[in-house]
Amino acid sequence: MCTSHFPGFEMPQQQPGTTSEDESRGWKQVEDTPAKHVQFLEPLSKIVMEDAKGESDNTKNSPYVPAFDAPPSSSNSPLLSPVLEEPSSSSEEDGDDDPLPAIEDLQISGEPYPGHELQACGYSINGTTSCNFEWVCHLEDGSVNYIDGAKQPNYLVTADDVDLYLAIEVQPLDDRNRKGQLVKVFANENRKIACHPEMQSHIEKTLHSGHASYKVSVSTGFLNIWEEAMLSIKREGYSIKCSNDIMVAEKFSSSTSVTIPFGQPEEFVITGSNGTEYTLRGDHGSADLCCSRDAIVLTLRLFTMRALQRKKGKKKGFLFNK
Repeated sequence: MCTSHFPGFEMPQQQPGTTSEDESRGWKQVEDTPAKHVQFLEPLSKIVMEDAKGESDNTKNSPYVPAFDAPPSSSNSPLLSPVLEEPSSSSEEDGDDDPLPAIEDLQISGEPYPGHELQACGYSINGTTSCNFEWVCHLEDGSVNYIDGAKQPNYLVTADDVDLYLAIEVQPLDDRNRKGQLVKVFANENRKIACHPEMQSHIEKTLHSGHASYKVSVSTGFLNIWEEAMLSIKREGYSIKCSNDIMVAEKFSSSTSVTIPFGQPEEFVITGSNGTEYTLRGDHGSADLCCSRDAIVLTLRLFTMRALQRKKGKKKGFLFNK
């Protein structure tokens, strides 16, 4: 992730009946061109709207929803490539006659819980023909993390987003590659991303009992071959058992980590104390939210944190802010 810092960052609080900070900057200023409702969906590399020229109806059109079957793009093939600014012409300098492209009423739909997908949508105005997207996480200290590979209008919430403020930044462009005002909107009504209540309750019960077991699959490292395995988590450590053979059994340490590869909705990686990586994925056939990839990741991270706290003699903390 690429991280930048903004000291004194404060989360915007949007009150009912008021506009957001982005709206106050003027990205909603021109409505001479008929606006078009666009529900941004991949796999398009650019979200292309119909040319508004010649239309007489000033009302907003019905949502434009392109086909959506392909999986999210990886971080190695971003959805949109950067667009260079073109030199301004004399006609471009006149904002009233030739306004910059813009997006109006940008919103995020979907349930803001791990394992659920969010979708950005809005209205194109002023000749907007395409958009660049960036999903970002904001921390309470003001730092901003741009999520690697998250350059689509849709985004799958993961365990990595819990207790963070999640937002999307959209920059509209026109057919001359002119960039309009950057627009940002926060998911979950400007509140932190939280676990689904059912998932959170299960994790807390697991922590209280001190142990848990999950059916998983482990990568063999060859092509796309996976083997069934059992992941066991206890207060002091974890183990992975495959075909009655124990692949690993060790105590939690400061080197233990659990990561989520972008674009893989079921996979996670456990890095052991010696640096060995184990790529796992949740039970594909289970519809139980408490056995999902994100529930397992959050449970592992919580057990690891508590084990390290006990070693240091620190007071127990909470994983979730309530």
